[in-house]
Amino acid sequence: MLIANPNLALDRLVTVAEIVPGAVMRSRRTELSPGGKGVNVARVLRAHGVRVPLLGLLCADDGALLAGLLADEGADLVAVPTPGRVRQALVFREVAAGRTTVVNEPGDPVPAGAWLSYLDAAAARLAPGDLFLAAGSLPAGVTADGYRQLVELAHRAGALIVMDAAPAALAAALPARPDLVTPNLEEAEAALSGAPADVLPVPDGVDVRARAEAAARALVDAGARRAVVTAGAAGAAFATSGSTSGGTSGCASGSTSGGTAEATDWVPSVPVTVVSAVGAGDSFVGGLALELRSRPRETRDAWRAAVVRGVATAAASCETPLAGGVVPARARELRGKIESLSAEVGVR
Repeated sequence: MLIANPNLALDRLVTVAEIVPGAVMRSRRTELSPGGKGVNVARVLRAHGVRVPLLGLLCADDGALLAGLLADEGADLVAVPTPGRVRQALVFREVAAGRTTVVNEPGDPVPAGAWLSYLDAAAARLAPGDLFLAAGSLPAGVTADGYRQLVELAHRAGALIVMDAAPAALAAALPARPDLVTPNLEEAEAALSGAPADVLPVPDGVDVRARAEAAARALVDAGARRAVVTAGAAGAAFATSGSTSGGTSGCASGSTSGGTAEATDWVPSVPVTVVSAVGAGDSFVGGLALELRSRPRETRDAWRAAVVRGVATAAASCETPLAGGVVPARARELRGKIESLSAEVGVR
């Protein structure tokens, strides 16, 4: 297994009583930690005793700080050097309202040569049958087809790729037929519509399930072999292509033939006491990967079981303050509850 997180970050968590627009506020506490979707996925895996290499572009100016923080928490970083400074993500946690607001910086541009080195490093570490988890936004300076390049690279290696990318990169990668895409509802709808995604709204309303199911089917119709669209506390929709068979991609590099969604499952979540929902989608990917790692991937039921475990892991992560922080026993408990609920829902 290999995790690709090209756009690493430093997360600066600022705890305040309340955000008051236009006012001067004081922080109650400020914490610095490694950030990035793949970093959070790796945390989930390590919590379950699974160590997976994390492939990231490491900026020269202050990369040593980030590398040190990753080493302190036990991450196995495979660093590809690039000029510039590490981007920061500002995370504001309001004590009074219980809200979390995230502002992601774009970071410094990555030269073309550094990106080619990154692709070479990924290719050197993939083998037939490997599970390749590609997560996060693309760095500035990398063209929107960067994730499509990763999908094609994985297929050439005979690996299976699970992709959790930002809307523009997701849309560009779909014609290459990624094995599974896992956007949240807002990202999926932005990718399908081409709408700007500088600000993504929180899903709301009674139509969340219908929207997620429609988006999952549309992603499959656009080229994904399988698609999961997560919808926060509501659950997740899972769709597969009618042309999907077997557990490996079986796709020629650059294939642009799409599929037609064959069926859609709805996997409901269960209520939890939310401490922070930041990184819940990444925890979903981590839980899903744990299940795919531990069982054959030949059947649709196996993939659905992975989705159930992903939803349970995401719910458990919301009960902890750290993005990607999960208590395995709690995730197992929630999985049992979700399996009972989802057995009543069935397939559409």
